[in-house]
Amino acid sequence: MDNQKNKRSLIIFFILCAFIAIGFYNSWKDEIALNSDSKMTIGRVTDFKYSSRNGHIDFKFYVNGKLYETSDPDNSEWPKYVRTAKAIKNKFYPVEYEVTNPKNSKILITRKPLGIKALLKDGLKIKAKVENIYEISDSYADLYITYDYLEGKFKFRTRIHKDSLPCGTIDSCQQKEIDLIILKDFPDVNNLYYLSYDRVAMKKSKEQKN
Repeated sequence: MDNQKNKRSLIIFFILCAFIAIGFYNSWKDEIALNSDSKMTIGRVTDFKYSSRNGHIDFKFYVNGKLYETSDPDNSEWPKYVRTAKAIKNKFYPVEYEVTNPKNSKILITRKPLGIKALLKDGLKIKAKVENIYEISDSYADLYITYDYLEGKFKFRTRIHKDSLPCGTIDSCQQKEIDLIILKDFPDVNNLYYLSYDRVAMKKSKEQKN
């Protein structure tokens, strides 16, 4: 009876060792591939959990307009990860990815996240379309805008003062083509989204509280 228990324990031990060995081998293989054929882009932290066990940083990024969502460990152990600060949710950081397999990637948590204003200064100008526009007050209107970039299709809502509409007047805006500035490396970020009156007011309110 004891021999059977010992055999089972030994089998379980070898199975666990095999899983650990396979995990280390896959990590080593991905690290080699990343070091030999990689590019840099930017990604946004979507969630994180700092823990002595199973801590993780979830993030998303784009390659050629295609969205990738993945996760990294929260620590800086092997394979080596850049972790010079705590991650901040919804903030942007550099991401390194394998060219032929973008799912093999790493997010670099630097001391400070990347700023939207600075990134948009080097943004790409494209054409977008106002699908719908609605007056929400005597002064403001909500614009529902769509645009394409490479493999991706994007849409968003922004609230703009009637005197500053990018498409002229309320009547002329429907289905109107407008200029838009996006981040080439993260194309669902654009200038008009962050110029939305309600989002600007919300940001000011948070800054005052802090």
